[in-house]
Amino acid sequence: MKAKEIKVMEHLLNTNEDNREIFFNVYTQPVKGIYNDAVAPNKKMLMRSNGFDGQETYLDVVNDKYRVVENKEILEPLQRQMINFFDPLVLEDVQIKDTIAANGLQCYAEYVFPSIKSEIETSTGHKTNLGLRFVMKNSFDGKGSDTFWSGVIDFFCTNGMVNGVYDVTRKRHSKNFSTDGFIEAFAYSMDRHQESVKMYQRYADTKVGSSWKVQQLFDKLTKTKREEKKRDGGLADRLFAQWMDEVKERGDNLFSVQSAMTHYASHDDDGRFDLTKAGDGGTLYKRSEQVTKWLSSPTWKDFVEHVTA
Repeated sequence: MKAKEIKVMEHLLNTNEDNREIFFNVYTQPVKGIYNDAVAPNKKMLMRSNGFDGQETYLDVVNDKYRVVENKEILEPLQRQMINFFDPLVLEDVQIKDTIAANGLQCYAEYVFPSIKSEIETSTGHKTNLGLRFVMKNSFDGKGSDTFWSGVIDFFCTNGMVNGVYDVTRKRHSKNFSTDGFIEAFAYSMDRHQESVKMYQRYADTKVGSSWKVQQLFDKLTKTKREEKKRDGGLADRLFAQWMDEVKERGDNLFSVQSAMTHYASHDDDGRFDLTKAGDGGTLYKRSEQVTKWLSSPTWKDFVEHVTA
């Protein structure tokens, strides 16, 4: 085994904070009154320790049934599964991106495998390489669930694409928390990857033929009270403008429609989907969650069925 391959494996197995900041420690403290030190019943305070400077950071107050699940508790078995499953040459090129958002309340670990790729081609002759991508989200706010996404990444424009509800696994921080579901999701996603590539090729081969239908689709998917208040330049209009750009590059097909949505989830500095205020690092992942909901919605499924009929 090459030295570089061994180094990559050691990196994946090293869950110390000096290796990756995302492996910070989280612990609990009692919630006490400001003046009389009375302990609040059924509550506890989550604290984060920073191994780099020794500082402690307040995270949130949760109920006493909340179970602390540190990032390393989830990522270590997942990474061991990667080592057991993939050829060392695949691991040699793995790209790992850690994002700590909201001061540590939400954490994302993203893994992209450039050497696992398949090519699809549209009717215009445009070729795109689709690779394998995993994202693991862990939170410490007592509200959301830990989430494992698996899907493909479009290397042409770095759009991350998740194929709807079948590729998302969620777990809440309860006393019965287990990473088994994430391990199973990882194994399932490997079996499903080639199916996903074939599905995207079918999308690339399927002509839409109606800009009005696309505009109507985006209107339905993004319809919220907040969006209804906007007279122009709303999200639906910007998605439609992005779709027009995709059509110029990839042609008029279903893949271009989905690419417009995944572009929104992958870019926040392109002049069209810029943030109105500074993000906290997790904005694009939150957008990915939204796009995942769109792509698993009856609205999208009805659109695909109508176009392919």
